[in-house]
Amino acid sequence: MKILKENNKGLNHKLYQFIDILRDASIFISTDELLSLFTAIEKIPFDNKTVFKQTLQTTLVKDNSNIPVFSRCFDNFFLNNDNIIDKLSNLNEISEAFSNEELEIISKEFENFINSLSSEELFEKEKEDLLKLFIEEIIQDGSSMEGESSLFSRKKTNAGMTNEIIQDGISKEQNDEIYENLKPLADLIIQKRKIGLQETNQENALTNKPIYQLTHEEIAKMREIINRFGQKLKSRVSPRKKRTKHGSIDIKRTLRKSMPFDGIPFNIYKHNKKIAKPELVVLCDVSGSVNQYTRFMLLLTHTMQSLFAKVRTFAFISNMVEITPLFMEMDPEIAINSIFTDTDFTYGWGSNYGGSLDQFIENYSDSLNKKTTVLILGDCRNNSNDAGLESLQKIKDQSRVIFWLNPEKRHLWDWADSIATTYMHYAKHMKEINSFTDLTDFVEILFPNFSN
Repeated sequence: MKILKENNKGLNHKLYQFIDILRDASIFISTDELLSLFTAIEKIPFDNKTVFKQTLQTTLVKDNSNIPVFSRCFDNFFLNNDNIIDKLSNLNEISEAFSNEELEIISKEFENFINSLSSEELFEKEKEDLLKLFIEEIIQDGSSMEGESSLFSRKKTNAGMTNEIIQDGISKEQNDEIYENLKPLADLIIQKRKIGLQETNQENALTNKPIYQLTHEEIAKMREIINRFGQKLKSRVSPRKKRTKHGSIDIKRTLRKSMPFDGIPFNIYKHNKKIAKPELVVLCDVSGSVNQYTRFMLLLTHTMQSLFAKVRTFAFISNMVEITPLFMEMDPEIAINSIFTDTDFTYGWGSNYGGSLDQFIENYSDSLNKKTTVLILGDCRNNSNDAGLESLQKIKDQSRVIFWLNPEKRHLWDWADSIATTYMHYAKHMKEINSFTDLTDFVEILFPNFSN
């Protein structure tokens, strides 16, 4: 890790490169965090990799949910991938055809060229094609690159002329020689540029992928994304509560406190406004057809618990069971797997929404009040059972609002045994949820209702 042994100028350059990688990975870095980093970096021993990494993490990452992303970016930039940063620090080992000074010029220009590309262009084009495009632009445009003429004219003189001459007089053979000499450098720069973007691209691909298509490994990755989303949501909601913690002006108190100053109100006092957190009740169909969706909803609910005064969670197929205690005692992933073993849960024959809603009113109606938001997750496939509309109406009357998340494609609603439209009339919104992006879009809709 030779970066630690370089002078301040070289170190600062690489730190700025790393910060760009974090930003590509969707980690926000503010000016204050930059100042903290460069203040701290002067006070640490550069021969300790652990201290160096911890210093960067502590100063640059303010949201703990971003630590896994930071760690992967750090390892890929400073440590892994055949030590990209070490190789770029020793340009004379990359190509013997150019001097270090020449390679520094080319490296800077190629980085500018790569940074000018969109993420789609960078990932859709082959590395070889990107380098060829760079060389063509340099030659055809006459290049703004300092020292270009000496670099490429020397190559033209040494390589000899052939019948295949490209536009400005450099032969195909010479062009190929330049390509081969620059290929190792280009590979490293492209590899470095992709580090942060790969994090963002992989996350976007996962969050937009249909939930039922996710593999076991992808589900594990999604848990990290869910946790990060929950943390961002908490950060967004908390400042709103701080801004509204005071009510209107308290005239009596303001006048009373101004009496020692001849009635001049030097201080304005306001009524303390009590901020009441909403309460949440979650009813989840955990039958096989929607089990994967339910897992995501329960994980997200667990992540958001601190935003609510109270959260009670229930699962059903043919009967309704409260699973709130499981999430208090266990890791959420373990709790989800324990639903069928640690509760009085029965499968029955397919989902029975009506019977389950009746049981909820009979046994758990105490969980509802006018502060309660009810989330129901299910595909509305009731297997021709009674719909339980009377009980659903009672849930609506006793709660603040009902939202229904339906994992089925909208064109399948009301097809076969689905009674989606029937249930839709009792909910403020019934939303199609097929991916994690759909779920986060719904949460963005949900929380403005909590601020009223």
